[in-house]
Amino acid sequence: MFFRKMTKREKVNTEKAAGFTFIFYMLALGCHAIYSFMQGDRLPVTFLLLMAGLLIFFVTEWLLNKRQQ
Repeated sequence: MFFRKMTKREKVNTEKAAGFTFIFYMLALGCHAIYSFMQGDRLPVTFLLLMAGLLIFFVTEWLLNKRQQ
């Protein structure tokens, strides 16, 4: 198989990297949405992407926590 099984340390590092990536994308989309709003655009698509990403994140987190209880 192409992918090998990850070690525990690699899993932790991957989760940290995913967290930093998530924060970067949310900040980038948020700044672009604010900039577009200040320029007089209607509702920028980046704002919709930002809200959809946040919604997916929090719903997924809630579902996973609920399943573990």
